[in-house]
Amino acid sequence: MSQWVRQNIAQFGGDPTKVTIIGESAGAGSVRTLLGSPPVISNHLISGGISQSNLGGGVDLGLSGDYATTYSSYLTVSQSYAIAGQQIFEAVGCNQTSLSAQIACLKTVPAATIVDLPTVARYVVQDGTFVNTEQLDVTNRNGSSAYVPVIFGTTANDGASFCTYPPANITSEVQGIAASLSITESEAQSIIDSGLFPYYSTGNLTLDSFNVSQRVSTDVQFRCIDEATIYAASVSKVFPRAYYYTIERTYEGYDPNNLGANLSAGPVEPVFPNGDPELPYFRLHGSDLGFSYGNQYPLRDDRDLKASQLISGYYAEFAKSGQPNPPVQYLQVRGYNNTLEAAQQGGSWEPVSSATGPTKALDWPSLTVDFPDVPQCAFLNYSLNYYLQGGS
Repeated sequence: MSQWVRQNIAQFGGDPTKVTIIGESAGAGSVRTLLGSPPVISNHLISGGISQSNLGGGVDLGLSGDYATTYSSYLTVSQSYAIAGQQIFEAVGCNQTSLSAQIACLKTVPAATIVDLPTVARYVVQDGTFVNTEQLDVTNRNGSSAYVPVIFGTTANDGASFCTYPPANITSEVQGIAASLSITESEAQSIIDSGLFPYYSTGNLTLDSFNVSQRVSTDVQFRCIDEATIYAASVSKVFPRAYYYTIERTYEGYDPNNLGANLSAGPVEPVFPNGDPELPYFRLHGSDLGFSYGNQYPLRDDRDLKASQLISGYYAEFAKSGQPNPPVQYLQVRGYNNTLEAAQQGGSWEPVSSATGPTKALDWPSLTVDFPDVPQCAFLNYSLNYYLQGGS
């Protein structure tokens, strides 16, 4: 696909030397993979990459891995086949005795049937051509990663979409955390004992336990691995510039727990029928896309519009120039006063240059902040130095 874009983008008014790839969730994992793909690197097919809510990590709290793990750590062909080979053949009734016959049978099965199976081949696989490493190498500037600027980041509460809302019959925080994260009560107690994930009481035990769990889930499946990626890259200079963000203004998103609008968009009130974004709510996985692309709808208040303009402007400028800050003169001439005001209030978005950042809290305005949850990530065994210390 990247080669096709290179060959044809000019026909759509694009510049084949300025192709920025952007993806969210599994798409973010694809961006991460392509940054280390030999054909992409050798043919200079991209000029930048934006990875939104990339998954990874998950090996902690007594777990050997979870849904997130294989998005940043790539399987061999045999490993992938062991997980999603015969299971798929059997599910569609391809039970022939030879592998070649099973493959021929599978080719006759509608794709819509295959993608709805309980087991799907969703893994990045080391095929030796497009992927030839176990993970993206962000510690060695040796030509195994595309030397292009990158942006990585997460929503504030990505993990709220990837842990389970506790059952109503729990009687303690430790029970709620254990149920939500599918871990033992001993591991849940260690989270509490760390003092790093405070319990805020609203009087609703299930919600308050979930609030702790979603923070752990966000860290261990999203934030920690992505912060470690960008920090390692900033030290090794694998990329010319590496930026990091947490998006604080979002709307709804992936809600498998059916939290509803009050908890995913802000409390619904007569003057805020779509939710009040200035009151607490979970910034769910996938809830940032309207702001990323400048088409957020509905607009809950005037800051939604301003944030949509500002955040999409960051990405547009990054695609144009390899850094996310639109020139002040350009904003003045075009009359983009909302973005100009935000740039003046929040300052420029600078690449990560130390163990504190800087990073951006994307909103209107977007403030400059340190890496969030650094001690929490160290507790979860995904410190900022994770890759620099040989983590995989």
